[in-house]
Amino acid sequence: MESTRVRSSIVFALLIAVLLPLTGCGDDGTERFESEETRAIREKVRAEMAQERLERIGNRLTEMNESLANSPNAFALSAGEAVAEEEEASAGISLASGESVYGANCSSCHGARGQGDGPLSTGLRPTPAKHADGVYMNALSNDHIYRVISEGGAAVGKSSMMAPWGSSLSNDEINSLIVFIRTLADPPYSGPVPGES
Repeated sequence: MESTRVRSSIVFALLIAVLLPLTGCGDDGTERFESEETRAIREKVRAEMAQERLERIGNRLTEMNESLANSPNAFALSAGEAVAEEEEASAGISLASGESVYGANCSSCHGARGQGDGPLSTGLRPTPAKHADGVYMNALSNDHIYRVISEGGAAVGKSSMMAPWGSSLSNDEINSLIVFIRTLADPPYSGPVPGES
């Protein structure tokens, strides 16, 4: 009889030991015992931290916009200029079209002159390709560059940070980009470019 009582006591103690921590499930208990003043201070600090974070993000976006606006490829288009430029871009492969597409889509990471120093490049690892590095870029075929632009860096064993643009850009726009990218190389590129007869 005594062993049954001991077993019952042990089982009861184990049940309490298991169930007691579950009563607070997910609550460390600190908020139950804090005063209204402490709770108000904690909420104020959270709100201030969130506001500071938003201000930092806003400042960074402003810096990036200013940097883009001051770049050589920055442009502001009226509705008529935008239509004319779109028609030119769809008219085939051209250096002007490539420069325009590069300024609008590539320079934010690769930099206005292809130095890999665009405003969004900060913090990217690996850093964006330097299109101005002729030693590296001149060794790449036009087909290789086309594939990187169209399918993304991962398609050629490079960083997936380079997004695929094939669904956003036409074949002519990608080939125009290649023509423009080839003009950035130092030492200069002397091979064939898309659209040459």
